[in-house]
Amino acid sequence: MDAELRELHLNAGRKAGAERTCGKKVRYPAEDSAVRAADGMNKKPTTKKPLEAYPCPFCEQWHIGRAMSIDELRSYVDAES
Repeated sequence: MDAELRELHLNAGRKAGAERTCGKKVRYPAEDSAVRAADGMNKKPTTKKPLEAYPCPFCEQWHIGRAMSIDELRSYVDAES
């Protein structure tokens, strides 16, 4: 993940809060393991929306969530609370 996208995910996570961003989600110690897990989930016919790995600003590990475009992340981070 490039630096800009990583920073956007971290900022969006902070804004969303610990419970929503980290909470009870599975923690992956490294980006590559989270990416592999997301890829596997995306191959399942029951997966309705694309998933992606993202860095967590709270536990400093990786989680899997709905894929968001850079524009969507920017809009979310820039939106007033």
